[in-house]
Amino acid sequence: MGLTPADGQGRHLAELVGTIVRQGSLPLEEALALPGEAYESPAFYELERREILEREWVCVGRVDQVPDAGSYLAMDLLDEPLLMVRDDAGVVRVFSRVCRHRYEDLLGGETPAEERVRGCARRFECPYHAWTYRLDGSLLSAPEMADRPGFDLKEFPLVEIRSAQWQGFVFVNLTGDAEPLDMSPLEPVLDGYSFTDWVVVDTLDWGDTRVNWKIVVENFLEAYHHIGIHKNVLQPLWPLSVVERGPYIGPEWYAGRMFAGPEFATGEEEGYLQMPTWLPVAEGLSAYQRSHTLLLARFPLFLLAPGPDLAFWFRLFPTGPETHDLQIHLLAPATSRESPEFSEGLAKVMEFITEVQGQDASVNERVQSSTKSRHARGGPLALHEQPLWNLQQYLRKVLGHLVEAG
Repeated sequence: MGLTPADGQGRHLAELVGTIVRQGSLPLEEALALPGEAYESPAFYELERREILEREWVCVGRVDQVPDAGSYLAMDLLDEPLLMVRDDAGVVRVFSRVCRHRYEDLLGGETPAEERVRGCARRFECPYHAWTYRLDGSLLSAPEMADRPGFDLKEFPLVEIRSAQWQGFVFVNLTGDAEPLDMSPLEPVLDGYSFTDWVVVDTLDWGDTRVNWKIVVENFLEAYHHIGIHKNVLQPLWPLSVVERGPYIGPEWYAGRMFAGPEFATGEEEGYLQMPTWLPVAEGLSAYQRSHTLLLARFPLFLLAPGPDLAFWFRLFPTGPETHDLQIHLLAPATSRESPEFSEGLAKVMEFITEVQGQDASVNERVQSSTKSRHARGGPLALHEQPLWNLQQYLRKVLGHLVEAG
């Protein structure tokens, strides 16, 4: 389906998409920032929802967040109320929370606030009319429906959302028609890293913020701003001069490495400065792997920064053209929790990420405000901002057909 610029607004959207697609074809040396409208236009956001966010794989959770039968985690993704649950057979599934009767949220009504987010249940009873569902989504009972001719419980299970897993991460595809989830392009970059036995050890729930989702993605991946807003925090730890961009593995991906700086390095091994750590180092990592933190993305929304002892996973959900919801999860090997220094180290890393995120939010919110300016027309990008170029290549890939069709 192409763009149909039948009116002024439609023509303006078509021009914006055309500009974005053209910028995605520029070489890195000529790359420009996206025009401000790409971060605030309601029409463009609706296009993104339809063409990208609802059609792609989006990471919503980790299997370790639902460890036991009946454990569940609730979230709202693009206005879809979702429920991730482990069933009696140990299978982690994702369902719509919308009751099949008259659309009440299964965790609505008088459900306590904390149980609206996560908990453990033997079954899910709709608070409105008490329709009750098993952990596998099948309808167990529907009061007073036996006298309705032809009514069959089997025909009204919860709607199961298409999901897939990779190394403990759970992804969903809302439209249900995406290609099978394939994370194999990351494997050469990970070089033996495996997060299957890692667990979420803490979470910084940043909540809903007035910043477009693409600004968050760009900020997460580029280290150019280390020399600015993070000059006293990240720049000494991961100096811009030793941040490695690439390798290029396709328009859907970004991979980079932030190497330890001499000011905070804990020593040198096999010629590599060693990263300082907060928690016990994961087993089996080489001196090279212990020298840096990876920056990884699978566009549009999967953001992961694994290091020798822990990983920062940004669970990013767009909530509007200028807003998003963000949870920053800290992952570590499950065995880390056995260390006597675990609690102290975790407290320090939470203090660190809270400071860093506060600094990022302080600039990103002002960037968002400025996107409405007539002067937000796309400045030249530094080579250090390669991830922004990668994102634009991705946008060209997924939106290019609209320009061709239009």
